[in-house]
Amino acid sequence: MNIQAPPNLTEEHYERLLQGGIDDWGGVSPLTPDYINPEAPWPHLRDLKRRTEAAGQQLRQRLPVYPEFVSGVIDRGGLLAGRLLAASDDHGYARAA
Repeated sequence: MNIQAPPNLTEEHYERLLQGGIDDWGGVSPLTPDYINPEAPWPHLRDLKRRTEAAGQQLRQRLPVYPEFVSGVIDRGGLLAGRLLAASDDHGYARAA
């Protein structure tokens, strides 16, 4: 199971959330605002990374498909499989640019 928390709405609780088991900050974007909560801007990625790592976790970019499902989609073949194979690393996360 994956548990997601929006970092722009929970900034004062990052460490407690990570200790509690969240594993996904959601769709954080340095390019677009949070359209659902425009009054709460996304945190800067460097700050989010620093605080995530200080809590003993690693900030990694994921694809729209959670990493644990990437290999299953690739195994089925087809257009999506090819795109995922090209975009994902060996662990199912976004391939580093």
